[in-house]
Amino acid sequence: MTKSSMVRLSDTVNSAMGRQKADLVIKNVSIINVIDGSIKKGDIAVQGNSIIGTYDEYHGEKEIDGSDLYAAPGFIDCHVHVESSMITPMEFDRCVLPHGTTTAMCDPHEASNVLGENALKYFQDASDNTVMDLFVQLSSCVPATKLETSGAELDAKTLMKYARHPNTVGLAEFMDIGGVLGLDPDTMEKLAEMENGHIDGHLPGITGYALNAMAACGICNCHESTDIEQAREKLAKGVQVFIREGTVCKDMDALHPLITTRLTPFLGFCTDDRNPLEIREHGHLDYLIKTAISKGADPVDVYRIASWSAAQGFGLHKNTTKWQRRGLIAPGFQADIVLMNDYKTCDINSVIKNGKPINAETFEKREIPKPIGFNSVHINKLGADDFSLHGNDMHEHDVIGLIKDQIVTEHLKMPLTIDENGCLQRDLENDVLKIAVLERHGRTGNKAIGFVKGFGFSEGAIACSVGHDSHNITCVGATDEDMALACNRIKEIQGGYVIVKNGEILGEVPLPIAGLMSDKNFEEVCKDLEGMRAASKELGSALEEPTMMLAFLPLCVIPSLKITDFGLVRFSPDKGDQEPVLIDDQRKDKPENTPAP
Repeated sequence: MTKSSMVRLSDTVNSAMGRQKADLVIKNVSIINVIDGSIKKGDIAVQGNSIIGTYDEYHGEKEIDGSDLYAAPGFIDCHVHVESSMITPMEFDRCVLPHGTTTAMCDPHEASNVLGENALKYFQDASDNTVMDLFVQLSSCVPATKLETSGAELDAKTLMKYARHPNTVGLAEFMDIGGVLGLDPDTMEKLAEMENGHIDGHLPGITGYALNAMAACGICNCHESTDIEQAREKLAKGVQVFIREGTVCKDMDALHPLITTRLTPFLGFCTDDRNPLEIREHGHLDYLIKTAISKGADPVDVYRIASWSAAQGFGLHKNTTKWQRRGLIAPGFQADIVLMNDYKTCDINSVIKNGKPINAETFEKREIPKPIGFNSVHINKLGADDFSLHGNDMHEHDVIGLIKDQIVTEHLKMPLTIDENGCLQRDLENDVLKIAVLERHGRTGNKAIGFVKGFGFSEGAIACSVGHDSHNITCVGATDEDMALACNRIKEIQGGYVIVKNGEILGEVPLPIAGLMSDKNFEEVCKDLEGMRAASKELGSALEEPTMMLAFLPLCVIPSLKITDFGLVRFSPDKGDQEPVLIDDQRKDKPENTPAP
């Protein structure tokens, strides 16, 4: 032990004993104790970045009057893709920490699918400079499946180069279920490397033997439960369930009955994918907490899920050489504290991170890593003819059916007409539009076209370079001409979202960093998104966030019918699919004798 360590510990003991002033004391605050369920008045004493005393009377160099406030442990987001907020990690830090999110488990999966290991390094560099604790997990599935073209691949050897970083906690959501069940060597090597470590899960609709196998391989949690039966089976098999409330995926309605004192140790909250407008207008984890309480959950149970239960799920409740324990307002724990005017509505007064009150100046002191990934959109100029799809007049065609507030889709069978050139036509009267995915990494030139029902507009087009998970260009439209214009504009601005109507650009959000993130600040991105929201209404879309919904339609590891640059992909676990199946191969260089699904 060094002399400086002994001095620090001596100061800690003296302050904890009340022999000397602490650095910071919150006086007479109502402390939410997420262990015994009590809410009692008392002082919280902080020395450096640690809590050193609770409930007893203390004096501090700085004191905060907490007599009208409630104190909860800092909130932990169990699973988030920062890129879905369309801002850099540093802007994410600035915009969500004031909402009480003091720790986030970040999977840079989106940027990794475009930029490979450079994305991991960028996010780790950013995590060294954020005020909040941004733990960067290793993106386990780049690409997510072998049924789309990504911009990069990450094998086990490459991932392990980044595993020892102090802000890295295990493998991020393991999506390649087919690779596990089919014993794919590359997939199994990644699991083997982390056999005794932490592995996040991604188990939509996975039950029975398949769920047993994934859990037995070390998958310890899942954020993809959309109904309570799925969630209960996972809990029964030892898989921690994260209740998600993102911009598109909203699972609180279905899963809030799980929030009981018995089950709270096995739950967590996550935002997964949440756009800036939703953060600005509704909040971050504070919104999930408020929503859960409003649905009848016991408030202390809810705060336990957001802090102690989340910390336990990632081993953050114990001190290690990498991090200090967190999740409680108790001596020896990291001083991450959320002060609230009203705990039942999670009305936040202020946030303390690592023992320091957060304000605007806090963020001005950070070192900002240089963004990467500019000029990542590589497509040729497109015309209306590029969006034609030859077909036949058979009675039924495969159509993607949207489901409100979910990224799960239906696999519909609908009649479609053909024109005099033998090309399949939209059915605008029945809300069936054309959808296309174009490979944008400059690797294959693939293009796939299909049909989708549920967007609710009959003029114009929407295009984006955000297309989970390989992030090719995805476009939906009522005319081929507008689809071509929207996609060409995506190339001109080097990524983002574009809405057009009758040959006119109504709105756009440029995302030039990997085609996923803006180089603007949070407030400017919100302003761009307000324009997009107005443009969506002008189109007449039936969806609250049609751009976000569009971005998830290539996500073929989610049931039931999706589209990638390879073609239409079916994934129906309830019908026996153990992995996504390509049912309409439209690849530019399609292998000969491709087997039928």
